[in-house]
Amino acid sequence: MKKRAYIQMHGDVDGVGFRFLVKQKAQSLGLKGCCKQTEDKLIYIHIEGNIQQLEEFLEYIQKGVSPLSQTNAYRMELFDELKGYTSMESDIV
Repeated sequence: MKKRAYIQMHGDVDGVGFRFLVKQKAQSLGLKGCCKQTEDKLIYIHIEGNIQQLEEFLEYIQKGVSPLSQTNAYRMELFDELKGYTSMESDIV
């Protein structure tokens, strides 16, 4: 079974390798979607895939992505409907 998650991160997520690490983890799990930073320094992640890999990714987010980040928080929503992403994209690397 596949699901889609929307995650919004804020706090210390700028300049700490966050988007790079998110993309790397998602690709290693075979997840698809996108990760981008807004002008007001929020990071949003749209990601979808098999529920087992998605749950592992969400645990990764909850534990804290970057060791360089001092503090961060997130808001997450899960959806049954998929967007049909074909790769994991990021606005960095």
